[in-house]
Amino acid sequence: MNYRILILAGLIGLFFSCEREMSPEQSQKFIKFFGEYSVDLATDLAVLDNGGFAICGIATSPDSGSRMAFYITDEYGNPKPGFPRYYTMAGFNSGANAMVAIRGGLGGYLLCGYVEDPDGTATPPKDLFIVRTSSDGEEIWKRRYGSSEDESILHAEEGISSGFILSGYQVRDGKRDIMVMGLRDEGDSLELSLNYKNLYSDNASANYILNTGDRYLCACTYNTIYSDDSDILILILNDELSYNVEFLEGNFDESACCIIPDGAERYLVLGNRVNVSGKSEMLVYLIETNGLLVTNSLLLATISERNSDLHARRFVKTEDGGFAIVGTRTAEGNQDLFLQFLTEDYQVGDRILFGSLGNQTGIDVGLPTGGGLLMLGTNSYEGNSMFSLIKTDDSGSL
Repeated sequence: MNYRILILAGLIGLFFSCEREMSPEQSQKFIKFFGEYSVDLATDLAVLDNGGFAICGIATSPDSGSRMAFYITDEYGNPKPGFPRYYTMAGFNSGANAMVAIRGGLGGYLLCGYVEDPDGTATPPKDLFIVRTSSDGEEIWKRRYGSSEDESILHAEEGISSGFILSGYQVRDGKRDIMVMGLRDEGDSLELSLNYKNLYSDNASANYILNTGDRYLCACTYNTIYSDDSDILILILNDELSYNVEFLEGNFDESACCIIPDGAERYLVLGNRVNVSGKSEMLVYLIETNGLLVTNSLLLATISERNSDLHARRFVKTEDGGFAIVGTRTAEGNQDLFLQFLTEDYQVGDRILFGSLGNQTGIDVGLPTGGGLLMLGTNSYEGNSMFSLIKTDDSGSL
């Protein structure tokens, strides 16, 4: 069953008050917009132990260029005093791709992104830019790492024993290689790093890394041999970054989004693929593990819509044992944020579309402390964009 929710009232308020205070009575369901309605792009979301939320992304303006943007809100979606905060290096553009809420935000935050020299070229090279903050967003340290070519962090987690584990890609000779690296708490030199080079790949990347408590599982995308298509690769690593590789080889052009636990030694991998009709559809794989080995893999579900592209981004296991996927639906040139449900036994449930004037892009999803679902997106209209934060009840209703 598909149905649409139009976010029209929220958008009317958007043009007058982007960060309007919300009462406790309104907190169970809300729509909030953050930014200056210039070119702001949301990238990551965290639900905090105190019931609030943290959001990061990229804020761009004609005067300041692009900057790493960071918000902390209360449980009602109201920004805390002193937010947003912006982090950059003098003379460089910057942005955030991923965030770690350390000990649920009580230990501060690690913001991972990029810096680039605005030298006027179409694609200036990017270096890694990592910022450590206190629990209230005060900058503790910032570091820049890089080479003569591009590096990018796409996801980050706290480390098994200490520090942090980061995943992304590094460009070498014009080709992307999978990159996983360890980082000390102090942000000093990288102690551990792994570059997994695929000789046939022009576009490999480590898109998401999961800390299971004794291992890391990394969902990656790589190019298939002698083909322009891509497949999903799973890296399983220990704390020393010794690893094993499993390829989830499908029949179509597939890419990985993220990975979540689903019981003892069981994990679900969310991805996308291009089907025989040339449209993007979602897919969910089950993998079973034993140590650094994948012992079984199975395609559980594919989700598509005729004449539309469905592009998944993130998913979570819900309180009832099912799953909620957030992503973007594109139809006739228009984009809507969608919330797709799967049942506990992986049957396709309702899909809810959140649409309005302009385009809505689905970025992330989380489970608020008090129940319901929380979705992060980007709202775009006539060349401008803002962060959007949507909280619904457990069924996805506003």
